[in-house]
Amino acid sequence: MATSQLPLTGGPSRSELLRAASDPTSPAVFATPVGAIEVQITGVEEIGSDGTDFTVWGHLESTALKGAVFTGNYNCAARIGRLALKTASGR
Repeated sequence: MATSQLPLTGGPSRSELLRAASDPTSPAVFATPVGAIEVQITGVEEIGSDGTDFTVWGHLESTALKGAVFTGNYNCAARIGRLALKTASGR
């Protein structure tokens, strides 16, 4: 498995993030330096007690890397973060 980092430059509010995590038919959309991506969030965990920082898990729903799994962090107040994508070698 190869791992690559993808910076997030925009994304959902806290309520939108939690809705996407609880509804498998509702992907979350994040902005990146190379365009928007859709992701299916399969897990979310709050970091700290301010309610703005989260660890997220899931997989990509769009782009050529559709299906790639990720772990990431995201700040709902600043709407920034990053995803660590895990893809099969050679993709």
